Amino acid sequence: MPSPLSQAESDFVEQLGLAAESGGLTRITGRIWGLLIVSEDALAPAEIAELLQVSRASVSMGLKALESLELLHTRTRPGERQSYFEMREHPYAAMMQVGAKRAAANVALVRGALEKIEKPLARKGLRDLDKFYTIMLEGHADMLAKLEERS
Repeated sequence: MPSPLSQAESDFVEQLGLAAESGGLTRITGRIWGLLIVSEDALAPAEIAELLQVSRASVSMGLKALESLELLHTRTRPGERQSYFEMREHPYAAMMQVGAKRAAANVALVRGALEKIEKPLARKGLRDLDKFYTIMLEGHADMLAKLEERS
């Protein structure tokens, strides 16, 4: 079992949980994220649950959310059936790539609708949404370039 968290580590984990919650993730997902940042070892879901004093089901859901953002690397250990989780190398570049893919898909969705929908007010709303997603896509590309430059 990994060592308990220091007060500073525990405070960070809790604060990242709150920050993640305000950004649309669950608080437990943010807490898991924080724990994996400060952990020196890959952790099994049972270890995460024990350290954070939450249910294994909550840990499972949080890990899935973090995996969908491509922040995690999964490891196995010889002779063991369970998986261990840690932050992947360059996690935030991977997260930006996920965001860029989603923004590109949304641009395609809106542009497809613009080709078919003829109502003037609906088209205005779609053009506004197209501008939003295009700017978002450009922003992701800019942030990804900066992250890769600084790596």
